Amino acid sequence: MGTYIQELTQALMRFSEIKIYIVSYKNSEKKEFSVIEKSKRIFEIIIPKLSLSTEKDDCYNKRYANSVVNLISEFIPKTGRVFFQFNCLDDFSVILRLRERYDFPIINIVHYAQWQQIFGSNMSKLGECNIDNPSGNIQVSLSREREMYRQSDHIVSVTRYMKEFLIGEYKIKEDRISVIKNGINHISHGRISEGEKAEIRKNLGFREDEIIILFSGRLDPCKGILFLIEAFECACRKNNSLRLVMLGQGSVQDCQKKMQSFFGKITFAGFLPKETVAQFYKIADIGISPSLYDHCPYSVLEMMANRIPLIISRINGLDELLSDDECLFVNPRISGEGDVTFNVEEMSELILTLASDKDLRNRLSENSFKTYERKFTAAVMAEKMHDLFYSLIKQSKPVVEYETSQGR
Repeated sequence: MGTYIQELTQALMRFSEIKIYIVSYKNSEKKEFSVIEKSKRIFEIIIPKLSLSTEKDDCYNKRYANSVVNLISEFIPKTGRVFFQFNCLDDFSVILRLRERYDFPIINIVHYAQWQQIFGSNMSKLGECNIDNPSGNIQVSLSREREMYRQSDHIVSVTRYMKEFLIGEYKIKEDRISVIKNGINHISHGRISEGEKAEIRKNLGFREDEIIILFSGRLDPCKGILFLIEAFECACRKNNSLRLVMLGQGSVQDCQKKMQSFFGKITFAGFLPKETVAQFYKIADIGISPSLYDHCPYSVLEMMANRIPLIISRINGLDELLSDDECLFVNPRISGEGDVTFNVEEMSELILTLASDKDLRNRLSENSFKTYERKFTAAVMAEKMHDLFYSLIKQSKPVVEYETSQGR
């Protein structure tokens, strides 16, 4: 989400009339309210978290939201073209307070689906919920999420499938939802010579003959990392030149417990500065993202932008980024109970296929790079967001009368 905010704010600066205030509230790193001028038209307002209160306390949330709105009101003109954009599910209390105080449009960005996080993308478990008459924390949480989206003037989903979910499950009108994909511009996309690549490999401790398979992102089972570990070990039994590099923080211990062999072939690099991550992108031979559920992940866009041939899971969200002539897909398996898994042998064969065929790697990487340039730059994202802002100027507050959904 931090990457999204950075990319969008910088790309919107091409429009000279825009001034942006990034409000970072419930900030646990700062202890005092402060305003930082990041550039002439980008400001960050930091509002610290109250350490003695619990965020699950509804009274606390209301009081804190009131304080947030009071603090930022100094920067909000009474009239003019003002838009409030929200990126988190924890924003509902602030949205309600702004609704009471201002008549400016509220836009909500859907970066992820709460039900997928709760149920591991098991749709059958979602079907057992009744969020019209919620009981228990899970149903209350989903009901609150739905109401937050209904309180927004407009919703931006980074995937088509989440737009369809919001229409079908949350009964939100189609014309109140736009699909605007994530975009990225901050990486250098230039090619490097074989000599430069060899030098970077040497400096990072890799041999020239190794085929480097790169995973970048949160080390979480939902990212398919446990299937990846198993598939990689299978592939290593047939190709001794493979090396798996995993960038990011998370469940390293879970990965290590899954490892049975080829310990020297797997590198856990942890969280790295952007400059170091960029070095890994320059030397990777294959990128892999075998998520059980995902939306429009920046790690995949970064690999596309760096001409890294990809293996990704054919799941809702990722299948909207690339086609069969732009990557290799690993197909999910859905059990009778609705659980999502992968065939380890299939994933292993895809790794071996791409590792052994340089022409295929080159073809896929060039095709996906062209798609990146056409659809997934920050400039494209900002242009669509800018158009949306101005289309909402004259719209009134949303109507919150909805049909109840059956079985939800």
